[in-house]
Amino acid sequence: MQGCADYGVYAIDHRITVTRVPAACQGLSKAQINEAAASAINMVVGGRSKKPAWRRLTAEAAPRLAYLITGPQPAPGSPPQASQPAGGTPVRAGTGSDLALRLAALGAWLITAGSGAYLLVSWIIRSGIRRRRPRTPRAGTPPVVLLGHFGLATTGLLVWVIYLIADWAPLAWAAVGLLLPVAGLGLAVATLGLPGRPVPDGPAASGVPARAGTAATPARGWVRALLVAGHGLFAATTLLLALLAAIGTGAG
Repeated sequence: MQGCADYGVYAIDHRITVTRVPAACQGLSKAQINEAAASAINMVVGGRSKKPAWRRLTAEAAPRLAYLITGPQPAPGSPPQASQPAGGTPVRAGTGSDLALRLAALGAWLITAGSGAYLLVSWIIRSGIRRRRPRTPRAGTPPVVLLGHFGLATTGLLVWVIYLIADWAPLAWAAVGLLLPVAGLGLAVATLGLPGRPVPDGPAASGVPARAGTAATPARGWVRALLVAGHGLFAATTLLLALLAAIGTGAG
């Protein structure tokens, strides 16, 4: 430790900024190197009776051995500074994890919206528009509920994107608020089912087999069920991530 301290005194006296652990300090623990560096600084600036001169010399000597000192070492008497990247914009502590949470919510939201759009288009192609028949009863959720679910979800996604750009906390809570009716309408669709084909009456209701190719195969039914289940899972994940991000924004 004494050899390490002597090297520190030499570096300060000769205005050498240490950028690696010197041979004199090899084999010492971090705590021992810290103590040796502090001892070197004290040997250089020690004995100064006037406090301003002691502070000035310490501020000049400490950066020379900053590499050897574990942890940040602010200049004496100076307030702690926020971390600052190369661009010069101060970064608030914890913003990295907050941004990751917001982007995770956006990613889950995009996947949820994409799967929902696929289900909506599939329904429209299969029976929503092409098989429209007046005065024919239909099973499942009314189409207005399905369209309202998709419309509110899309609006909430746009609000969340604007929030990411503007970084305004009320927009985050507005997006979370829109997710609540979206979730309610989604549960209604999951409970009642997608708007289906006309309810059969006559021979079809009496057990007469349908024409070949008109009914969905079991494989397609399983695929559609998996898509609906995945859509619901990502929707729940989106709601949780968005809520956590909004809470973090309020705390920040």
